[in-house]
Amino acid sequence: MKDFNHLNVLTLIGVSFEPNGEPIIILPFMANGDLLTYIRNDSISPTVRLLLMFAIDAAKGMAYLSEHHFVHRDLAARNCVVDDKQLIKIADFGLSRDLFNKDYYRSNNQKCKLPVKWMSPESLEKGIYDSKTDVWSYGVLVWELLTRGLTPYPNVSNWEIANYLKHGYRLPKPPNCPQIVYTNVLMRCWSDDPLLRPTFVELVVSFERIIEILVNNSQESVNIDNTYINYPIDSSDLTIN
Repeated sequence: MKDFNHLNVLTLIGVSFEPNGEPIIILPFMANGDLLTYIRNDSISPTVRLLLMFAIDAAKGMAYLSEHHFVHRDLAARNCVVDDKQLIKIADFGLSRDLFNKDYYRSNNQKCKLPVKWMSPESLEKGIYDSKTDVWSYGVLVWELLTRGLTPYPNVSNWEIANYLKHGYRLPKPPNCPQIVYTNVLMRCWSDDPLLRPTFVELVVSFERIIEILVNNSQESVNIDNTYINYPIDSSDLTIN
């Protein structure tokens, strides 16, 4: 952590120790807290553009970590933080397991709790983790952004997720999500074949192009500068890939 140096990755200021030896991690103050709580806050009114910019920030941070051969393994909105300028930073120091305990599940053959609804099929079935499994989780993070913090697969139990994914089910398009985002980003992130998933660098470029297209395309049903209002999603709308 002390070697991380990127605008979209939370840095480590230092470590202090209590007299009893208990370590205290010192991190920069993030005025707006974690990203999940922030986007769920009814007092803020994000635009579609802002939520897509959040997605770009997260992709930039992950591109940096991937370039330095760092696999996150628990990428989700709860593990990103928001500073006073609405800049998103990738974080996760194990704190989310306490703050968002319901998002973690311990299966019969696992000793530790896992964020199964954010995990790729190969992570669930074979315990494989690499940059491509992080890309899958990133797709779920973007889905969280564009639903303003809904829980993925709300009516699917944790132990059923692996079977759902194996049969081709994917999260549905959020009602106010531009179709181009769902088709060109999310469904690519959730490809069964990890080699067909984009890199984080490619995701940054894709989102920048998508924003340009949305700004210049008057035919798009979603206005990029409209306030984003989310509607409930039923698991019966799950998409077959």
